[in-house]
Amino acid sequence: MESKYDYIIIGAGSSGCVVAGRLGEAGYKVLLLEAGGKDNSPWIKIPLGYSKLYNNPKVNWCYTSEPEPELNNRPLFQPRGKVLGGSGSINGMIYMRGQAQDFDAWEAQGCVGWGWEEVLPYFKKSENQQRGASEFHGVGGPLEVSDLPSNHALGEAFHSASAALGSPRNHDFNGADQVGTGYVQINTKKQRRWSTASGFLTGSAMQNITVQLGAMVENIILHNGVATGVRWGNKSGKHESFVTQEVIVCGGVFNSPQILELSGIGKREVLEKAGVEVQHELPGVGENLQDHFGISAEYHCSKRITVNDLYNNPILGGLQLLRYLMFKTGPFADNGNYSNTFITTAPHIKSPDMMITLMAWNTDEDLKPKPFSGFTILAEHIRPKSRGSCHIKTSSQQDAPVIKFNFLKHQDDIDAAVAGLKQARKIAQTAPMDEFVKSEIAPGPGPKTDAELEAHCRQNGLSLLHGAGTCRMGTIEQEDAVVDYRLRVRGLMGLRVIDASIMPNVVSANTHATAVMIGEKGAAMIIEDAKA
Repeated sequence: MESKYDYIIIGAGSSGCVVAGRLGEAGYKVLLLEAGGKDNSPWIKIPLGYSKLYNNPKVNWCYTSEPEPELNNRPLFQPRGKVLGGSGSINGMIYMRGQAQDFDAWEAQGCVGWGWEEVLPYFKKSENQQRGASEFHGVGGPLEVSDLPSNHALGEAFHSASAALGSPRNHDFNGADQVGTGYVQINTKKQRRWSTASGFLTGSAMQNITVQLGAMVENIILHNGVATGVRWGNKSGKHESFVTQEVIVCGGVFNSPQILELSGIGKREVLEKAGVEVQHELPGVGENLQDHFGISAEYHCSKRITVNDLYNNPILGGLQLLRYLMFKTGPFADNGNYSNTFITTAPHIKSPDMMITLMAWNTDEDLKPKPFSGFTILAEHIRPKSRGSCHIKTSSQQDAPVIKFNFLKHQDDIDAAVAGLKQARKIAQTAPMDEFVKSEIAPGPGPKTDAELEAHCRQNGLSLLHGAGTCRMGTIEQEDAVVDYRLRVRGLMGLRVIDASIMPNVVSANTHATAVMIGEKGAAMIIEDAKA
């Protein structure tokens, strides 16, 4: 194996594959290091198969947060992709960008060039949108964006009930506005999952890309304030690889701060406590962790049309799986999360802060369907104010980072969660959605007051797995900023972070689409800077 490359990219996830593909396409020699293995599990390719990947250590880091003090000291499970394609190979495939206000707020915080008008071209660049080219959509890009293959009775009822409560029908959440109710789009091609590994690690670009799977990064090599290479290991032993240009960290919200801290880049107290020599003090590394908090209204379904019915009836489930394998149709061809309704939870809030999602199943926390016909209406708070952290505990890359969300630390987050849960229940109680409700499982008949609903949120609320912010982008005046507006690690040369961890504030949607955009824009910046 060669030891010198133009660029070394750490992490072949939703952003890392984009950066590698674009740099390889531009003719640069790239080493792409991925701790996981190949994305060849059949459950990765089948859209509904992601429930089989949720706690599968073969493709999943299977992290767990620390006990959450505001959630009755419950630890929260954190699946993250440990496979080619990263979390984009094990997620629910929903493609949603967020609101224009999200990105304009980034720019207002000093992130020059990250406003909506500047990032929209990069969203469009990556897309091959099933609906065709438009003001908001692109075609011909490597990332397939598709409509769900069919409508669903639960989805139609959810939309009608939401509309009766004042939410207009929205046929494109990635269009001019996010307000309203409608079906989501997903990253599939011909009813098969389409990750950034599928789209960007192909064609002539691969002549310039060396992919090393099963590669655990020990640390980034620094010399006089310059990142010169990476120490890493795999089954064949330990290696040192060097760059002529830059090292690019694309490990994601948990692994990017972990890699920086293992390299001696971070808060002095954290590094010294973990036994890592301080190479470059940067106190913001691992801080500013944000995620969407979710709380479910759960129901027994009056009709046997849910994913639970497939799971609990092996004959029916087997026939539907066979139908999918033969014709790429039926429930296995979509993701089971059909629809969203975006609302504001208080009169003073000007744009949606709550995403209410219809899920055509009812499961335990591990996504195992319960033994009855059921569905879930999930209230997701998408503008959280609580902040957490992610830091190393030891100097070994084999040890999981320490994850603390601090959910519901801020009163506004509590108020939003209660309001969202109330709205989810209202949708279920409104025609024609009420026709599908046999009985309410949770919160159930007990909790009625705001205080009782808050207690229910604390005991049952979960992370929505949309973590961001631990290597936040910002200005030199912002002490917790880790990278500048060109994603360069502050105070060092030849080192960037390009993934969801750079978000100053988490977007008001699932984070995969924005991670792809960050990869596109980051790659363009690298190429532009190299030419300059």
